[in-house]
Amino acid sequence: ETQPKTCLLSEIEPGCRYELVCTTEAGLVRYRMGDIIECTRFLTRADDLVPLPSELHQIPRIPLISVAYRMGNLLDIIGEKTTEQNLIDTIAKTVDEWRQQGIIADIIDFTSYPKLDAFPPCYIFFFELGDDQLYETLQLTVDKLVDQYLRQFNFVYDRARDATYIACAKCNFVRNGTFSTFIHEKLLTAHASPIQVKPHRLLKTEQHIQYFHANCLGQ
Repeated sequence: ETQPKTCLLSEIEPGCRYELVCTTEAGLVRYRMGDIIECTRFLTRADDLVPLPSELHQIPRIPLISVAYRMGNLLDIIGEKTTEQNLIDTIAKTVDEWRQQGIIADIIDFTSYPKLDAFPPCYIFFFELGDDQLYETLQLTVDKLVDQYLRQFNFVYDRARDATYIACAKCNFVRNGTFSTFIHEKLLTAHASPIQVKPHRLLKTEQHIQYFHANCLGQ
């Protein structure tokens, strides 16, 4: 739709997703931000996030939301549409698996791109660890774990892997500071303020892809 229905914050429903729109103070211009949010539930008296009125009829509909993904931030090779939230869930499970193995590691940032010139094509990931010294140990299992959890969180990706339309994901660890340098350089070239630069979860230019490849550990 070129002009989908606009809902007020008080009108959204739990379990539904919406694109965030900001309106200027005068109400004359609306900006589609590209962030997709999900209403998880409504605030209740059981929550202690904010004080609620003592009278039940006075409690307003206060939706609790989470950011699902950004529009355009989809890994999509054959229509599987892996979202940013799929990736975040996958990374969280991967880190949890490492910790169960006694390896205390944290992924402090990540980005990705679909490698379409390979056969079969696959996802390429770049992870920055809190501790570079762990990368050799983690490199042994990271591809398998990430692919396993991607299949768990995206059933279409799982089917594509079974049919060998998509190959196993390939993961790389980059040097500490790679992401902060990338963002700093982007700020300089784009003449943007820090609050305007959002996480780069999907690499779209060959220049950006080569930058991350050049900063991989072990090279």
